[in-house]
Amino acid sequence: MNYNLTSILQQLSAIYFEEIEGNFATEELWEWILFDRENSFLNEELQIHQPSGVPIKGRDSKLNENITIVGDYYCFTYIDHQPSYHLQKVESPDDLANLLLSKGGITNMFTTIMIPIVNGKILPVTKKENLTSLESELINEIQQLISRFDGSNFDKLTTKGYSCITGYKENGLSQQNTYDTVHFIEQIYQTLDLEAKSDIADEFLDYISGYIGNKNLWIWNKPL
Repeated sequence: MNYNLTSILQQLSAIYFEEIEGNFATEELWEWILFDRENSFLNEELQIHQPSGVPIKGRDSKLNENITIVGDYYCFTYIDHQPSYHLQKVESPDDLANLLLSKGGITNMFTTIMIPIVNGKILPVTKKENLTSLESELINEIQQLISRFDGSNFDKLTTKGYSCITGYKENGLSQQNTYDTVHFIEQIYQTLDLEAKSDIADEFLDYISGYIGNKNLWIWNKPL
């Protein structure tokens, strides 16, 4: 479907971002934001540096309130050190989750801000910062595992997840840090309304926290 671009940019500009200690102005976003795929015609006014692909001269025109963009699922990414503003179109909520949780996603130290946009609405997510290498690896492994869910392999994936988390315990990751890391993943899936995948993460949280009747499934000896 088509969604009003001004509405999307106004929603972004209404958010206070601690990462930049302020807000984006709507005019700033329109001047510099880079579009892809069906919406790439909106880049015609930009002067784009090659080969980095980052605009070095923004738009001179004012934002037309009637402009619409095509697509139900987007991710707004801002990288401060370039600086780079990008509205990337994806095909599904699963693609959004994979993008946010990838190594280059919301936990990447060079990514300042990532915001999913679904059906023209901003869905703010909390960024997890100052990750240890073990926590980063755990996010990557759990995300890859959950992304394999096909509707029929819940038990198989939870068994693999149990083994995966046990390995991180043995490598020294604390119970609380493990819980917080997997809870971060679960919140991403919840935000994107990916209920089945959120349920898998919830199962892992039960194993970690001891919030489950069968003590044989507790990974740590004491509940949180």
